[in-house]
Amino acid sequence: MPDSGSCLPDDVLVQIFLLVPTWFRRPLRLVCKGWRTVIDERAPPEDNLPAKILVFINQGRTSRALVFNGGSSGHRERTRTYTSSSDGGRVHMVVTCNGLLCLHDHTTYGGLSFSAVTVTNPVTGDTAALPPVPTRWSWGQFAKAPGHYSFGFHRETKLHKVVYIPRGHRRSLDALQVFTLGDKAWREVPVPVPGACHDLHCEPVSVAGATYWLAAGAAGRVMALDLGEGERVTSFDAPPAMAPTPARSASRDTPWRLTKVGASLGVVVSSPRPSMYRTRVEVWVLDMDVGGGGERLPRWSRRYCVGETAVSSWVMAPQLTHGDYVVSAEHGWDYESWRRRERTLHRHEAGELVDGGDDGWQLQLPPEKGAQLIVSSEELKGKVTTFAYVETRNPVPRNK
Repeated sequence: MPDSGSCLPDDVLVQIFLLVPTWFRRPLRLVCKGWRTVIDERAPPEDNLPAKILVFINQGRTSRALVFNGGSSGHRERTRTYTSSSDGGRVHMVVTCNGLLCLHDHTTYGGLSFSAVTVTNPVTGDTAALPPVPTRWSWGQFAKAPGHYSFGFHRETKLHKVVYIPRGHRRSLDALQVFTLGDKAWREVPVPVPGACHDLHCEPVSVAGATYWLAAGAAGRVMALDLGEGERVTSFDAPPAMAPTPARSASRDTPWRLTKVGASLGVVVSSPRPSMYRTRVEVWVLDMDVGGGGERLPRWSRRYCVGETAVSSWVMAPQLTHGDYVVSAEHGWDYESWRRRERTLHRHEAGELVDGGDDGWQLQLPPEKGAQLIVSSEELKGKVTTFAYVETRNPVPRNK
């Protein structure tokens, strides 16, 4: 083709482009019209890949990852299992990013905690084990409850980074550990924010080139680590709905957690209602406005307002939305024994959320109507998390 920039057949170009990591394909579209057409139609960059739903079920030593089609069918495509290296261990999914899975193998022995982190591409089997967190941080690793890991990607630098947020004495936090895939060692990143701390009950979330976590207690702050070259740590106000209330103070459950809403950070805030078995759940989404001096200013907007009952939970984490769908967990109700049934997972079209005015977007239908069953109660035993996932042949970056 005269405008292709190459005399190679399209089939050969496709095989070459598929060997290029998805995050490097977008600039190649600018070479010529022929390359742009081939990449867009047969080897799309990461933004254009069809997203799937990954349901991770932690069931003791062996965990399972169930992958579902993210389109209209929603059928299950495959199941993968991950087994801990020790008899008493558990494998947790940290997050997925560009087709790579970050897994945390956590073992408790004699009151001490041991961790091993790997990054793998389940399509190719390419896997890299990260070195242990440096020795001076080992007291946090060996505590009964270790800190939290997160895994993210920065579009401009094209780098993947694993972030370790330690427990810290009295929950205080003066530094993080960051590992860039392709490097040999962890790096210490200072946290120069006065009073910085970490809410250990809330998992961190990496999205849009940053890692976010909630400050502990009634601080009402969100902490952020920029995953770019500067790796700067900042903080800003949490959503106004996180203000303390007497009902929350009396509750033993953490009334908020971080999640992803599309490609944005979200905060889920739960508030008990007067009804005995009902909870009001608000989902706030972070937007970044540009100030007069070009600085980015965080702004929160309430995106969803849903009702959860004793038998239904509409907010799955750490990924809330999956394209045109949301995933819900329902227990059902056995009226003969007056007990909750085993959990099931359903998929709903996001279009079933209707505008509720000042209350945001509300559910139009109860979970059991118009929903697609994707995981039955027989399989759904253990801790369940949901992720957005794209299948790629991306390699795990290594030191050269």
